[in-house]
Amino acid sequence: MKKSFGTKTFMFPQPVLIVGTYDENGNPDAMNAAWGTQIGEHEVALHIIEHKTTDNIIKKQCFTLAIADASHVVESDYVGIVVLRV
Repeated sequence: MKKSFGTKTFMFPQPVLIVGTYDENGNPDAMNAAWGTQIGEHEVALHIIEHKTTDNIIKKQCFTLAIADASHVVESDYVGIVVLRV
């Protein structure tokens, strides 16, 4: 289910964010981010450390952002546990 929250400059309560990227070969990647917020109408701030997802954001200069909901707890937990960097 998609739901528009409109344009706001805050996210409360603080949600679990799923950050999606693609690497240089077009392979998808996602990570669970607990520390993030909207800081303007068209900007977000994410606190992320070294991950494959971080590398992809730096290389490709783009990402997707989704807010996890209760019906996707299992999927959200999966991307929060599985590490692709070896």
